[in-house]
Amino acid sequence: MFGGKKKSLSGKKLYHKKNIVIINIDSEELKLRFNFINQKSQMKIFKYNSIVHASVESYLRMGKYIGRIISLSDFYFPMFEEKLEHYRLPKELKYLAVIESNLNPIITSKAGAQGIWQFMPETGKIYDLNINNIYDERNDPVKSTEAACRYLKFLYQKIGNWELVLAAYNAGPGTVDKILQNHRNRKDFWGLWEFFPKETQNYIPKFIAINYVMNYYKEHNFSSHYSSPYKYKYKETVLIPIKEKISLKFFAYSLNMSYQDLILLNPQYIVDMIPPGNKFFLRLPKNKVFFLKKNH
Repeated sequence: MFGGKKKSLSGKKLYHKKNIVIINIDSEELKLRFNFINQKSQMKIFKYNSIVHASVESYLRMGKYIGRIISLSDFYFPMFEEKLEHYRLPKELKYLAVIESNLNPIITSKAGAQGIWQFMPETGKIYDLNINNIYDERNDPVKSTEAACRYLKFLYQKIGNWELVLAAYNAGPGTVDKILQNHRNRKDFWGLWEFFPKETQNYIPKFIAINYVMNYYKEHNFSSHYSSPYKYKYKETVLIPIKEKISLKFFAYSLNMSYQDLILLNPQYIVDMIPPGNKFFLRLPKNKVFFLKKNH
């Protein structure tokens, strides 16, 4: 069903600033590269078919998008990898956040899913993501990543197949359970592909494709032409408790820090005025914590 060769459109390229981005790849070369990715992977799902090939080339046409993802990955991926390793999950799952949110921590879907890992309110609460009139922890990149790891681990323990785990993350575990019950002679995603909603049919190919693109973007002449909005690395930041009532705008000013930089590190806050109490925290660059201690 999916094994047929896809002929590459020879010579077709996308001009992106000074680089010529190669947007097509021969099927045999793509198979070899997926084999290499699969050998290194814990997930063992990175296999070639014509649907995956089309998804790869679709991503390769998105020059500005890929450049932006590359720039944002410098901040997010080290933190994702740290959390995934803690939960003994495959590091490739970091790319799930790319197809969920484009690494945008405050994005909201039409269905009401929120944040970098796109949690619905009910699922977020199950995994200890608090939502109130001060903050929405689904927008907190660190806490939502922790929640996503716990949820993915639960799904894998329940289902035991990474392709179907991804399908459950997208469509819900109930959808996967129902499809498996109705087709007991089929146990893998591609054997069940036709029974999934269209969005889920495309979801796993997109996940496989973005793994390829992020591993081989240099071979396609991509480079990040976009400077990351984050001026700090994740490991250069720490959490501090808010012990008194503060305005985030005034607090940023007092730290000689832009308000935008403060909000980028703390996108969970909905309001500017934060009440006192040790349940509220701010993520700050370490050098600003030193500045804070020195001047207060």
